[in-house]
Amino acid sequence: MTAAFTLHGNSNSQPAFRIALFLRLAGIPFTYRHVDLRSGQQKTPGYLAINRFGRVPTLVHGDLALSESNVILPYLAEQTGKFGGRDAVEKLRLAEWLSWLADVLLPVQRARAVRKFNGDANALPWIDASAASGLALFDQHLAGHDFIEGGRVTIADIFAFPWIDLLEESAVDAAKYPNIQAWAARMRALPGFKPQYELMPTQDADC
Repeated sequence: MTAAFTLHGNSNSQPAFRIALFLRLAGIPFTYRHVDLRSGQQKTPGYLAINRFGRVPTLVHGDLALSESNVILPYLAEQTGKFGGRDAVEKLRLAEWLSWLADVLLPVQRARAVRKFNGDANALPWIDASAASGLALFDQHLAGHDFIEGGRVTIADIFAFPWIDLLEESAVDAAKYPNIQAWAARMRALPGFKPQYELMPTQDADC
């Protein structure tokens, strides 16, 4: 690591929480920059200069600015030696997990977005059914596993956790998924853990 990490995010962003959570669990201080999505700060020329997609999160490390949490997490694992694959095969397995989790758990995020941010309620029956299907698959995998891959916390767990941490905002009955509940409790018990709204405030901070 040749420079400090700066995370640009928003307190409501689950993808940004992944990055903040990684750094927090790794014990790595970082600078947090709040991006005011309501005012459109993410579409200003200054922000687009570091993130051409106009989204959060953005991680700035030295002269490098990275976007998209599924890209940032493997980068952080490589840079810090934390939570990544221990060999080439395990790195591939974790990449598989990131892709699979993004597919099956995305409806959970969409259910939250519709309810929390006044989206199209007409889509909720399909979204809720898709979320239940994905959660059932995830719960099935976690039966007999403390963590997603390799018996320890990895970027796969950090990637999945924000969607599970705020299940109540998605109107999901967490009790239907006991293995997910037990896994989430283990994640919350990790040294250094902070919840999303505490770890990412609505103003700039040194974390």
